[in-house]
Amino acid sequence: MTDTLTTSHGLEAFTGARYGDDASITLTIRSDLGHINLRGDSNNAVFVAAAEKALGQPLPVEPNTISNGGRDAYWLGPTEWLILASINEVASIETALNTELAEIHAAVNVLSGGQLAMSLAGSRVRELLAKGCTIDLHARSFTPGMCVQSGLAKASVLIALPRDDDAFTLVVRRSFADYLLHWLTDAAGEYGIRVEER
Repeated sequence: MTDTLTTSHGLEAFTGARYGDDASITLTIRSDLGHINLRGDSNNAVFVAAAEKALGQPLPVEPNTISNGGRDAYWLGPTEWLILASINEVASIETALNTELAEIHAAVNVLSGGQLAMSLAGSRVRELLAKGCTIDLHARSFTPGMCVQSGLAKASVLIALPRDDDAFTLVVRRSFADYLLHWLTDAAGEYGIRVEER
């Protein structure tokens, strides 16, 4: 079993900061979430059933989709998923996955120490993200339940809209998190942005 990282993320200096006058966008550093990478064959019904039993929710098998349950499961490819869950649940989810998948060709890795999630909420978020990536983020094209891996201001990120509340989730490597947060706060200057932590 892997111990969950609960130390600092290096972005503490941003927490509580406000950039611009209106702060129509709220960026929340999600240090309350743990990250699990799951690998397996989505065409293998035995694997899918075992993973779903361990997670207690469906595994998204359609490209660029998300399943919501007690945690969010993101489709990264036909053989790869990212599970975001409460940092306090990561160890038990990892154990459940390893138990259910013990006799199946699969891999489970905790990535909490290497990745960071951020939530972006507000009416101008789509405009902000469009400044740094080529994905069509218009509400007609990028709808709740979708996710995509892309470049954002030269950083590799997962961009997702888990629910019907226009709050986007970004997942980035910790080594790029400081750079990305600097870019986001600068690019959001015309809208106003405040940074929080959960």
